[in-house]
Amino acid sequence: MSELVIHDAVVVTMERDRRLLERGTIRVVDGTITDVAPTTAADWHASADRVIDADGMVAMPGLVDAHRHTDFALVQGLFSDLEGEAVLKEALALYHSADLELDESFFEAAWRLACLRQLTHGVTTVNAMDFTPELGARALGDAGLRGVVGPELADLLKPASARTQLAEARAFIENYHESYGGRVTASIAPGGEAGCSRDLWAGVADLRREYPDLLLHTHLYDTAEAETLAAGTGASDPLTLLEDLGLLDERTLLTHLLHADREDAHRIADAGAHVLHCPTVYSYFRAGERTWFPLPALREFDVTVALGLDDPFWFDCWDLFQEAKHARLLANFEYGAQQWASYDLLETLTIDAADALGMADEIGSLEAGKRADVLLLDVDTPRLRPFSNLPSVLTNSVTAGDVSTVIVDGEVLLDDGEVRSMDVTDVYEAAERERERLQTRLGWESSLAGSTPPEKSLLRRVSARPIGRLVQHYARGAVAKHLP
Repeated sequence: MSELVIHDAVVVTMERDRRLLERGTIRVVDGTITDVAPTTAADWHASADRVIDADGMVAMPGLVDAHRHTDFALVQGLFSDLEGEAVLKEALALYHSADLELDESFFEAAWRLACLRQLTHGVTTVNAMDFTPELGARALGDAGLRGVVGPELADLLKPASARTQLAEARAFIENYHESYGGRVTASIAPGGEAGCSRDLWAGVADLRREYPDLLLHTHLYDTAEAETLAAGTGASDPLTLLEDLGLLDERTLLTHLLHADREDAHRIADAGAHVLHCPTVYSYFRAGERTWFPLPALREFDVTVALGLDDPFWFDCWDLFQEAKHARLLANFEYGAQQWASYDLLETLTIDAADALGMADEIGSLEAGKRADVLLLDVDTPRLRPFSNLPSVLTNSVTAGDVSTVIVDGEVLLDDGEVRSMDVTDVYEAAERERERLQTRLGWESSLAGSTPPEKSLLRRVSARPIGRLVQHYARGAVAKHLP
């Protein structure tokens, strides 16, 4: 039996009754929280295996990145100054760059770097959809983190057939669901209306019936052409497509919703589905004229909303605290002030995200009976002291740079700024080596001053077959939308 005691922290429990302790103690036995209570003199002399004096620290639950892609984490900084349309084209081409012969070492290095970034940014749980899920499951598991991982299924965007992709997803589920002591679980992750044929969606429905407890994690309404693309599968709109196949329920995670409206929000609420919002990536590359996330409608119908970083390597930031700040500012800009209260934003990073992932019984708040996923933030600094309204400080002023200690399942993974669960030097060396190989193959030039794309666009150097299938799908949808 192992015991951990953290005393004298300002404890933000994130319990639904919004309990905060000015000086609190968290007791952990074998990775489970046994008590969260005001600190007493006896706590200073506890006989646990590890005792942490957290005076001057804030203790809160580990952060949950509710939507993320990881495969190409090594391209950080290369695409950051491209226009949004150029980024989309180059990214799409990169996904199909078979001629570049990116091998497993590239994606393994990317996943390990991503895990290091997440750990040092206070992200203890990740919900990912990626093309290399096995590598992701192993990287997350070995780093000591918690994750939900789904193979991204998209037969209109990937060379492999729908049948092949579904078979690979089934094998992943069988091999990795509830692995690493239950810290890593599997999901079913179709890419969305823009990347999936009707055959693939039908196979996803079969897979979901075979594994009824798994989450369905997908993109929806992330393009103005969403209804046209859905029509290419024979449905009038994306939500109807999911409803027809029995895929819209309380285990469904819908990402982005940039082009959804009030009626869509009402239908999502009626189904009990959850929404994953990624404000920065879309505002960075511009989502479209006068188009933004329908937050007021989702709040009106009490839909659970969680925040995700999506592809943080496109815009060079892995900080979920900053993501919450951006979510507030962008919502206020679009709809008027006070769209999100500070505590509500903290919930999108913790208990609401855990609820969306079906993990609220295990993580998301600091209370007896839950797993000990804990952050300690150093707030004893002139940059933050003195303060009141701690939720406001956490969502407006604190950054990931204030993360001092990270604990998952009672294991200290980041100890006063020192990484314990990963070989940092090895991660850096592998990332630098594989990034250099990628740049050489692509023809990118980079320096401290910036980066320069290759003279010949990557998009023009890969097979047009997947892109052609997407164009055909769009064309079918456009015709279907105009039929009587």
